[in-house]
Parts: sequence; C-alpha cells; structure tokens
Amino acid sequence: MNVTIETIAAYCEAEAQIGIPGSEVRRIIIDHRDQEKHDALFVAFKGRRFDGHQFIPELISAGVHHFIVTDAKWAEEYRGQANFIVVPDARKALQLIAERHRKLFSLPVVAISGSNGKTIVKEWLSTLLEDRYDICRSPKSYNSQIGVPLSVLKLNQNHSLGIFEVGISQPGEMDALREIVQPTIGLFTNLGDAHEMNFESPHQKFDEKWKLFDHCDVVIGCADHSWTRFMSEAQRKKTLLWSLEGNGADIQMKLSHDNGSVLSLENVEVKLPFRDKASIENAAHCLALMHHLNVMEPSDLQRLSSLRPVAMRMELKEGVYGAQIIDDSYNSDLGSLKASLDYLSGQNETERWIILSDLSENKADRELYEEIGKMLRHSNVTKVIGIGAQIECFKEEFAPIEVDTFADTNAFWNSFDVKSVAGKTILVKGSRKFKLENLVKRLQARQHETVLEIDLHKMGQNLSYYKQRLSPKTKLMVMVKAFAYGSGSYEVAQFLQTQKVDYLTVAYADEGMHLRQKGISLPIMVMSPSKVAYETMLQNRLEPEIFSLAGLQSFLEVARSFSLFDQQFPIHLKVDTGMHRLGFGLEDFEEALQLIIANNTVAVASIFSHLSASDVAIQDGFTQQQVSVFQTFYERAVKVLGYAPDRHILNSTGALRFPEYEFEMVRIGIGLYGFSGSEHTRYLHALGTLKSYIVQIRNVPAGESVGYNREGVSESDRTIATVAIGYADGLDRRLSHGKWSFKWQGIDCPVVGSICMDMTMIDVSNTGASEGDEVIVFQSAEDVLNMSKELGTIPYEILTKIPERVRRVYLQE
Repeated sequence: MNVTIETIAAYCEAEAQIGIPGSEVRRIIIDHRDQEKHDALFVAFKGRRFDGHQFIPELISAGVHHFIVTDAKWAEEYRGQANFIVVPDARKALQLIAERHRKLFSLPVVAISGSNGKTIVKEWLSTLLEDRYDICRSPKSYNSQIGVPLSVLKLNQNHSLGIFEVGISQPGEMDALREIVQPTIGLFTNLGDAHEMNFESPHQKFDEKWKLFDHCDVVIGCADHSWTRFMSEAQRKKTLLWSLEGNGADIQMKLSHDNGSVLSLENVEVKLPFRDKASIENAAHCLALMHHLNVMEPSDLQRLSSLRPVAMRMELKEGVYGAQIIDDSYNSDLGSLKASLDYLSGQNETERWIILSDLSENKADRELYEEIGKMLRHSNVTKVIGIGAQIECFKEEFAPIEVDTFADTNAFWNSFDVKSVAGKTILVKGSRKFKLENLVKRLQARQHETVLEIDLHKMGQNLSYYKQRLSPKTKLMVMVKAFAYGSGSYEVAQFLQTQKVDYLTVAYADEGMHLRQKGISLPIMVMSPSKVAYETMLQNRLEPEIFSLAGLQSFLEVARSFSLFDQQFPIHLKVDTGMHRLGFGLEDFEEALQLIIANNTVAVASIFSHLSASDVAIQDGFTQQQVSVFQTFYERAVKVLGYAPDRHILNSTGALRFPEYEFEMVRIGIGLYGFSGSEHTRYLHALGTLKSYIVQIRNVPAGESVGYNREGVSESDRTIATVAIGYADGLDRRLSHGKWSFKWQGIDCPVVGSICMDMTMIDVSNTGASEGDEVIVFQSAEDVLNMSKELGTIPYEILTKIPERVRRVYLQE
C-alpha cells in the first residue's frame, strides 16, 4: 500500500492529527518488534495482559511516524512528533482499512474456511498454482479477526490471484471478514468440533462459516460430508461438490490404493505421496479447484504428485558446533522471508547468517532484491550465503552485509568449511528446486532418524488459554524442569522468554546454569537446590526453593560469605499444607521467619505450597483445606516479615479448576505441554509428535518368528518393517506384542515381537509402505493418554522418558 495518513483516517471514519505532514503509509504493523518500521503505521492494540500504547515512545525513537490509538492521551503527549488517528476500536479500524484496500483490486480471490485443513489447502494451492498466477496468500495461519485484514493488506497491483484462509471462533465474527476478503471463489474444507463450545449446534456453526461465501460465484466442497445437509436450496445451486463415494456430486473422483494412492478424475490420474484420509481429502479439494480454474495440464497435475504430506513450517534445529539452524527451506516468497527474518531476529544475540537461494517464483528484478536487502539489514544479518544466478546478479543490494554466492547447492557445500558455523544462528531459506533441505541435514548436530517434533505455536496457544482464564495481574511461573518435560529446556525457555512469562522453574541448579549460559535472563527458581550448588546459584542469579531449616541455614551461610553479593538474594519458601513431601511445618516455619528477619542477606520473593489432588473432584474438600492452611502460613509470614511476598499454590489443573485461588502467581507445568487432569484437556494442544523411519522391509512367511526369543509368530504371511526406534529412545518395552501400533499415513501398524534397544518391528502388511518412509509413534494428546493408560502411568512419564539422543525439532509458524 502507498497512501496518505489522511486517506487512512478516512478509511477508519476518523480524523488524523498531523504532526509530520507529507509522509505516506506503506505498511501496517501491530508488533513493536517488527523490523520494517520505515513508513509503517503502528496499530496499538490493548488487551487484558498487554497494551501496545506503551511502545509508542520506543517506536517514535525508531522513526515510526504513524499511529492508530484508542487512548487519546498518547496523541496529546506526542503532538507534533508523529501522526495519530484516535479510534474507539483498533481492531475495527484495521478491518475498515483492509476492506477499503481490497476494493482497489479486481481479481479472483479464493477464500478457504472450515474447521480443519485451511492452512494446508492454502499452502498446497499456492504451490500448485504459482506458475499460473502471481499469488497473494495468507502468511502462516493468519485467519483471525486481525490476521485476515493483515493478509489482505498485502495485495498489490502485481497480484493476479488471492488465496486467503478465514476462521472464526464464535458467532458474529464472519460478517466483517467477508467484507474484507470479498471472495469470488469459496472452498469449504469440513465441519469439525473446533470451538464447538461457542456455538449452539453444528448447524449454527455451519451457517456462521457459510456467511463468508454469500457473494461467491462458486463454493467447492465435499459431497461426502455431513454438513451438506445444512445447505439451503439457494446455497446448493452455487456449490461445486466433489465425491469419492459416489454421492450426488458435480465432480466424481475415484481413489485406489493398488500402487500407492491414485486419485482419478475423468481421464486424469494423479498419484499422491500419501494414504491418510485427511491428506487425500485436502488434495481432492485442490484438484477440484484446479478443475474449476481449468488448470489441468500434465505439468500442473505433476505438482500434485510431489506435494508434501503436511504443510512445512519453520523448524528450529540444533546444528553442528553449537550452531542453531532455522529451517524454512520449503517456502520462498517475500512474505514468508519476512516472517522467517522476524523469527531469526527473536533469537538470542548470536551472529546471524542466512543461506538464501533465488526466489524463483518472483520476477528477477532489482527492486525485489533491494527490498530483500532492506529486510536483511533490519534483521541484523551479518552474512549471506547466496545460491543462484539472481542473487549473484543483484548481490550488491545487500551491502554492507558480507555476501558469498554460488551457482548451486553442491558448489557451496564443496567449498564450505563447516566449522565456520560454530555458535551462529543460521536461517536456511529458498526455493524448492535448490533442495536446501539437503544442506539442513548436513548441518544438523544429530542425525538420529527418530525425531520428536515440538510445535511452539501450539505451546503459545496453550499459554494463551491459561492467560485468558487468569487475571491480567496474575504472574505466570512455568516449569522447564526435566528437559522441559522432554521438550528441550533451552528452546522452550527461549520461547517463553519471548512470551514474557514472569518466572521459569527448574529442578536442579545445573539446569538453571545451563539456561543462563545460553542467554536466558528470566528469573529462575530452583526447586531442589543442593547445598553444594548454593554458590553456583548465587553466581548465576538462580533463586532457591527453601523447604527446611537446615536448607535455610546453609543458604544464609553461603550468602553471607559470597563477597560479590551486595544486596538481598531472593528465596522462595515452600510450606507443607498436606502433600507431606517437602515443605516447612508451622513450627519450623516460625523459626525460619525469625532467621530471615535476623539476616539482611535474603528476601522472600514468594511463599508457596503444592496441591496433592487438584485434579480429583472427590478430593476438592481436601484441596479447600490445603488452601486454608496455606493462608494461615502466609498471614503469619506477612506479619513477621513486614512485607507481602507473592503467593502461589495452583498448578496447571488447579489454575483451571480453582481460579479463585490464583493469588499473585500460578505455576504452569504439564498444561503448557497440552495436558490437564480436567475437562480442559480438550481445549489444550499436545505439542509433540514422536516419529521415526522404516530402515528395512521384509516378507515373513506364516509360522516364522520375529525378534528375540522366537516370538511374534503368526499363522499368515506378513510384511514386516523394522523402524529406527527402541526402548533406548523412550519407547517402553511393555508396548511389545501388539500392545501399541505405529501409524503409517494414518494406518495402524501393530508392534510385532519385542521392542529392541534401538529398533522395533511393525506389521505393514495392509499398507503400501516403503523403506525410508516415516511412521508416527504418537502425535496427539489422545495417543499419549492411551499409551500411558496401557502402561498404567501418566503422560508426564511418557514425555520425560524420551532421552536427549532423540533429535528435537521445533516448529514455529
């Protein structure tokens, strides 16, 4: 966009307070950390736990001239220093701007809605159609009341097709989004149970979602889905329905699994690289839209055969020689480059490199690479490794950044000293044809084929779920002990630091010291500090949990002798209210308080206790009793100390079931990772997907055994796959002999025989599996809960038993 501030004000139906006349708005930002501040308009959103207005002074200092605010005092305070538009509702203002911007363009626009699959279908359509159209698409999963207008504002005169995903979570939201997107083609993926608690019925949810398509020329969907019964006669007339089951549809497709998955339409056959129902359905949506657009040449259809089973996202991986690798090698447009660079900028202060290939679907012109150069400089990139002829031609646009260019990926690798990446953060970004994923594999620190994928976006959603149910003033202490419940302590801590939680908690001092060495600056409480580690804790600003007189006396002694310490050191007092594991009793607590006030070396940062049965409804009376005892401890402490430390007694489940006791702080543990001992689990997201790969497949005749002790015998012939995961990777041996099944493209493959130390055999007789294929051990909360039930344990144990030798990959949108 390129408009005056007065025009923006007219879009918002407001007046502009002009402090810097003559300047134009080229982009709109909502995050003060956005690197592209030049000619930007900042929309100051205000929520329960944040206020964008507080960043106005910082942004003005950084050169931002334009602001939309809801608090007029900021416009008055900075009158003459910037341009301000004061509005009653910042979100509505952003939507009005996007609506007016959309009206400037006459082009086909595809709007995708539904409960699941929106992002995957959007990404696949962009891949399938990128040679036919200049596409503007939603970045990441921008499908919300704020994400949709931000997506549409990216439209410019060069685009010939828009593809936007649109989601709602409650009634009344779709009307505004429809006017923003103004779609000409609709695509309805499905109607699932997401956000079902906010709708009276599935029919009501369908009606609300369908509002998006009110003015579309055609709406594509699946005739095999039950939502079709909700359609009115008028709605049916504008649909283009496809079917795999022979239902009354406009497009009849056929699916066969004789040689993989083959999707047939009229005289066309497409071999798909997956067999699971969801992926096939998403591919059929894409094929139906391609058919409607008459994009059916062999070269177009060939792209369907090379689709990836899942939409690729940024992946943070541990690199060789202490490097960090941000793998975003599957997207190559300018918008996703900006998102990747924003993520790169959010990492701790290390030297930042980028391995960047030509952006092949963009026109190779100087203006494009001038824009890329600005983005790289804003992100403080120190070195560019450019691959391709375009970057070689325009590399001077990246100055003064150091640039090395190579004709192709192999030329780079053959001349590269891999030790030079030591300690750096490296973004890998580029076009598919350069196969940068091969570089990523070579730069990874661990080559173990078994991987635990951690979805940081889902972690953020879980954190938001808790924040929404707590007072804005309530602090959040988050557990990252036990390798962050198996998820990786540093990577999780780094993410939580960007989310501005108040405290981190580890079990032992060396865990906290590791986080400090890696650059984590948040306050860290140590739950099980040993006396020999007290000095280390003081040196690393780690705060001990004190639960006994002996522990307090030892810590006071070390603190008094610590010559570098010249102020009171924060400690956290744990009291026993009925758990009877650790904590002061009332008599010892009184003595501890007297010791503390007699010494000026420590200050009590918090007093806390642990609920023993917060997830057991029948024990709620005991929980209430614990809280009562806790209050007795606390009131005595305040009286003796003369000040009021923070209180916290609620854990993950307690924070959801007993919000009336949130006090000044709550502790979030397993809830962050997607589990709660309450009905709230259904609204949380499991973060981890444990997957491995088939290393060999063999045919085993009837009567033959599989594995140790000549077990795993069957009366029928079988196809057995050996997978690179065993009990040394955290896969419990008690899951042997069919007690657990891996999934190959959605098909259950039972474990055969005994799980070995490094390998497991599974039955793939009913699949089209090949050597090298991926298999899933677990990928949902239901999977982990079922596994823990089978083993007679809890999800905590399943997650924390996955050793560090299993490679962690961190996904971020």
